[in-house]
Amino acid sequence: MNLLNIFGSGDEKRRSHVKNLITVAMADGHLAKEEWDLLVIIARKLGMNNEDIQSIKDNPEDVKFTPPKKYDEKIQQVEDLVSVMMIDGDVDKNEMELCKKLALKLDLLPRVINDLIYQTYKKRITHR
Repeated sequence: MNLLNIFGSGDEKRRSHVKNLITVAMADGHLAKEEWDLLVIIARKLGMNNEDIQSIKDNPEDVKFTPPKKYDEKIQQVEDLVSVMMIDGDVDKNEMELCKKLALKLDLLPRVINDLIYQTYKKRITHR
Protein backbone atom coordinates (compact mmCIF):
# COMPACT_ATOMS: atom_id res chain seq x y z
CA MET A 1 0.00 0.00 0.00
CA ASN A 2 1.44 3.35 -1.04
CA LEU A 3 1.73 5.78 1.87
CA LEU A 4 1.14 8.79 -0.35
CA ASN A 5 -2.15 7.27 -1.52
CA ILE A 6 -3.21 6.54 2.05
CA PHE A 7 -2.55 10.04 3.28
CA GLY A 8 -3.73 11.66 0.07
CA SER A 9 -2.83 15.22 -0.70
CA GLY A 10 -3.73 16.42 2.80
CA ASP A 11 -0.60 18.32 3.70
CA GLU A 12 -1.86 18.94 7.24
CA LYS A 13 -2.36 15.21 7.86
CA ARG A 14 1.10 14.39 6.55
CA ARG A 15 2.76 17.14 8.56
CA SER A 16 0.85 16.04 11.66
CA HIS A 17 1.98 12.46 11.18
CA VAL A 18 5.62 13.47 10.78
CA LYS A 19 5.35 15.67 13.87
CA ASN A 20 4.00 12.68 15.81
CA LEU A 21 6.86 10.51 14.57
CA ILE A 22 9.41 13.11 15.66
CA THR A 23 7.71 13.49 19.04
CA VAL A 24 7.79 9.74 19.65
CA ALA A 25 11.40 9.47 18.51
CA MET A 26 12.41 12.20 20.95
CA ALA A 27 10.22 11.05 23.86
CA ASP A 28 13.12 9.22 25.50
CA GLY A 29 15.19 12.40 25.60
CA HIS A 30 17.30 11.79 22.53
CA LEU A 31 16.90 11.16 18.83
CA ALA A 32 18.76 8.03 17.76
CA LYS A 33 20.22 7.95 14.27
CA GLU A 34 18.13 4.87 13.43
CA GLU A 35 14.97 6.67 14.50
CA TRP A 36 15.79 9.73 12.42
CA ASP A 37 16.71 7.65 9.37
CA LEU A 38 13.44 5.69 9.50
CA LEU A 39 11.46 8.85 10.13
CA VAL A 40 13.02 10.46 7.05
CA ILE A 41 12.20 7.40 4.93
CA ILE A 42 8.56 7.53 6.04
CA ALA A 43 8.33 11.28 5.50
CA ARG A 44 9.82 11.00 2.01
CA LYS A 45 7.27 8.32 1.14
CA LEU A 46 4.67 10.89 2.16
CA GLY A 47 6.14 13.30 -0.38
CA MET A 48 8.16 15.46 2.00
CA ASN A 49 11.69 16.68 1.47
CA ASN A 50 14.47 17.24 4.02
CA GLU A 51 13.55 20.90 4.39
CA ASP A 52 9.93 20.01 5.25
CA ILE A 53 11.05 17.44 7.80
CA GLN A 54 13.57 19.76 9.43
CA SER A 55 11.00 22.55 9.57
CA ILE A 56 8.58 20.30 11.46
CA LYS A 57 11.35 19.19 13.82
CA ASP A 58 12.44 22.77 14.48
CA ASN A 59 8.91 24.20 14.81
CA PRO A 60 6.58 21.45 16.05
CA GLU A 61 4.25 24.01 17.60
CA ASP A 62 3.37 25.18 14.08
CA VAL A 63 1.86 21.80 13.24
CA LYS A 64 -1.56 20.99 14.63
CA PHE A 65 -2.75 17.46 15.25
CA THR A 66 -4.78 16.39 12.24
CA PRO A 67 -5.99 12.80 12.46
CA PRO A 68 -6.98 10.81 9.41
CA LYS A 69 -10.60 9.80 9.10
CA LYS A 70 -10.12 6.34 7.60
CA TYR A 71 -9.35 3.37 9.81
CA ASP A 72 -6.57 2.02 7.57
CA GLU A 73 -4.85 5.41 7.67
CA LYS A 74 -5.01 5.41 11.46
CA ILE A 75 -3.54 1.92 11.61
CA GLN A 76 -0.76 2.94 9.21
CA GLN A 77 0.10 5.90 11.41
CA VAL A 78 0.24 3.72 14.52
CA GLU A 79 2.37 1.14 12.71
CA ASP A 80 4.79 3.90 11.72
CA LEU A 81 4.90 5.20 15.30
CA VAL A 82 5.68 1.75 16.68
CA SER A 83 8.33 1.18 14.00
CA VAL A 84 10.09 4.42 14.92
CA MET A 85 9.79 3.60 18.63
CA MET A 86 11.33 0.14 18.18
CA ILE A 87 13.98 0.80 15.52
CA ASP A 88 16.76 1.61 18.00
CA GLY A 89 16.13 -1.61 19.94
CA ASP A 90 15.06 0.27 23.05
CA VAL A 91 11.35 0.55 23.81
CA ASP A 92 11.39 3.43 26.26
CA LYS A 93 8.51 3.85 28.71
CA ASN A 94 7.94 7.46 27.60
CA GLU A 95 7.84 6.44 23.94
CA MET A 96 5.38 3.66 24.75
CA GLU A 97 3.09 5.96 26.72
CA LEU A 98 3.16 8.58 23.99
CA CYS A 99 2.30 5.97 21.35
CA LYS A 100 -0.66 4.86 23.45
CA LYS A 101 -1.84 8.45 23.89
CA LEU A 102 -1.57 9.04 20.16
CA ALA A 103 -3.50 5.83 19.49
CA LEU A 104 -6.27 7.18 21.72
CA LYS A 105 -6.23 10.49 19.87
CA LEU A 106 -6.66 8.47 16.67
CA ASP A 107 -9.70 6.78 18.24
CA LEU A 108 -7.89 3.46 18.60
CA LEU A 109 -7.52 1.38 21.72
CA PRO A 110 -4.10 1.79 23.33
CA ARG A 111 -3.66 -1.98 23.36
CA VAL A 112 -3.11 -1.81 19.60
CA ILE A 113 0.39 -0.58 20.50
CA ASN A 114 1.05 -3.70 22.60
CA ASP A 115 -0.31 -5.88 19.80
CA LEU A 116 1.99 -4.27 17.23
CA ILE A 117 5.01 -4.62 19.49
CA TYR A 118 4.17 -8.28 20.06
CA GLN A 119 3.74 -8.87 16.32
CA THR A 120 7.07 -7.19 15.60
CA TYR A 121 8.93 -9.28 18.18
CA LYS A 122 7.21 -12.42 16.93
CA LYS A 123 8.32 -11.67 13.35
CA ARG A 124 11.89 -11.08 14.49
CA ILE A 125 11.99 -14.38 16.37
CA THR A 126 10.51 -16.42 13.52
CA HIS A 127 12.89 -14.88 10.96
CA ARG A 128 16.05 -15.86 12.83
